[in-house]
Amino acid sequence: MEIAVAAAVGSACLAGVRLLRVWIGSRDRVRLAQLRQQGISERVRALPPGSTLTERHHGHDVRVRMGAPRGGARG
Repeated sequence: MEIAVAAAVGSACLAGVRLLRVWIGSRDRVRLAQLRQQGISERVRALPPGSTLTERHHGHDVRVRMGAPRGGARG
């Protein structure tokens, strides 16, 4: 009986550790995505009008084109 209780407690502890690792890992991935997006936003704000920014991260391409400079619009 004591062995069964010890096995159950051990299994519960291992499951808890596994869930904690998965939760921390997913939280880290979300935070890294937020930081990457924040970095792109800061670089875009620093660009002069008429510029193009291309970022590549793990197979994802992001291309940002800034509008034409003021006074340069046709019409």
